Amino acid sequence: MQFKVLKSATYCLLLSLFLMPGLTFAGQLIMKNGDIITGDVTKIVDDEVYIKPSYAGEYSVDLNEVVSIEADRSFEIELADGSEIDALFAGASDDGQILIVDGAPKIIGLMDLAKATEPENYYTHTSHVDVNATYNSGNTDTQNTLIFADTRVKLGDHRHLAELTFRRDETDGVTTKKQDLLQYEYNWLFNEPWYFGGTGAYERDPIRELKFRYTLGAVLGRDFINDSKRFLTASIGAGFSDEEIAGVSEGGSVGLWKLIYEHNFRGGDIKFFHNNNVTFQFYGLNNTILKSNTGFRFDIIDNVYANLSFRYDYETDPAPGASKDDTTLAIGVGAEF
Repeated sequence: MQFKVLKSATYCLLLSLFLMPGLTFAGQLIMKNGDIITGDVTKIVDDEVYIKPSYAGEYSVDLNEVVSIEADRSFEIELADGSEIDALFAGASDDGQILIVDGAPKIIGLMDLAKATEPENYYTHTSHVDVNATYNSGNTDTQNTLIFADTRVKLGDHRHLAELTFRRDETDGVTTKKQDLLQYEYNWLFNEPWYFGGTGAYERDPIRELKFRYTLGAVLGRDFINDSKRFLTASIGAGFSDEEIAGVSEGGSVGLWKLIYEHNFRGGDIKFFHNNNVTFQFYGLNNTILKSNTGFRFDIIDNVYANLSFRYDYETDPAPGASKDDTTLAIGVGAEF
């Protein structure tokens, strides 16, 4: 009887400490050999516990070699029997690992854990604005301006992506480039990582005799990688496009392809990005349109960075007299919000 009272008191003490305002704990793993690893416990996947100490990068240890897990945040936990719970890891007792579920302790065996991951934030957003400009005067006066902005907003299972490109080039007072491009895409993550959605785009470039081009479509895609370091997604779709190029108006069905890849290096101080869009026009001359943007962002201070990007646009059948491809190497600065 005294043993039961003591055990209940221990659980209550642990629960009180975890819920007490103002107290924080570093994550901690106690190993079977007596070693104690302190750091940020991030996930449990494939019988491996991942932890990130303050003095090193994230690494994993065999779950079978762990006797106790303690963490300072709630996890979405899947048990071996398929059941799912939200719980805190609160160390271990003689009976097994202690979980705090809805404010009450629950004892399980560590090998009964199939998976544990941090809950995703309901609302997340990331936005960038890049400004690239060059001005030269002398034998030739040139003025080149490229502004690119993008934003990604996630609300639960709903994601919104938007991009804006504004480009003006001028040589000796003559405009040689005048491109405006606006793209928007909506994703519904109906069975993550799979999503269904819609996309729309507007473009004009009168120097290339493109008065306007509207594109609307539906897409099906998948997030292949989505973690703190990398993001890779791809989608295919179909839709309708309407345009006026070289004075000729036409429209019809189109096929759509999109890929986005991002990778953070050195804790996010260096960021690589690549995205490309391909539109297959099934009307007129069956034009294929490729637009890609690849580059790096280098953190300078706070949310300000230097950027280096290479843009490549290609059309199999452009307007008469216009080049099939258009390349731009841009160096500038930007900000992340």
